[in-house]
Amino acid sequence: MKDKTLDIRKETLHMTFIRLNKAHRKRCHEEFNRVGLSPGQPKILDFLLENDGCIQRELSENCNIEPATVTSILANMEKSELIYRTQNSRDKRVLNVFLTDKGKDAQGEVERIFKLIDEECFEGFSEDEKLHTIQILNRLWENIIRGRHE
Repeated sequence: MKDKTLDIRKETLHMTFIRLNKAHRKRCHEEFNRVGLSPGQPKILDFLLENDGCIQRELSENCNIEPATVTSILANMEKSELIYRTQNSRDKRVLNVFLTDKGKDAQGEVERIFKLIDEECFEGFSEDEKLHTIQILNRLWENIIRGRHE
């Protein structure tokens, strides 16, 4: 006989998030691997599209990646010619990070992949259901963030 506790737990927000997050990350990883991007690179490509020339510390803070990990990811991205780094004109200890044309193309792939996965996730949803789902998830996030600061 199947354990009813496991069935009940599947209906909790906690378990739903765990299952959804795991499936979403796996699906993204598969698609990013297919186009030659490693974990962390899509986030950085997205951030650089809007913040080209930022410094590594900004990447670390805004992408929620440890500074040492950002350094490692950027080294690989530089080898792959997705980015280039130049010394900051005001502070020689700081490097500014820029997308190359190849990096901009890769970011376009990131955009395409996220759109594809969004479409997979929302298959069978009406436009109103999609919007409502996103609104609910944002409200959940706001509640958690607010709870952390009270």
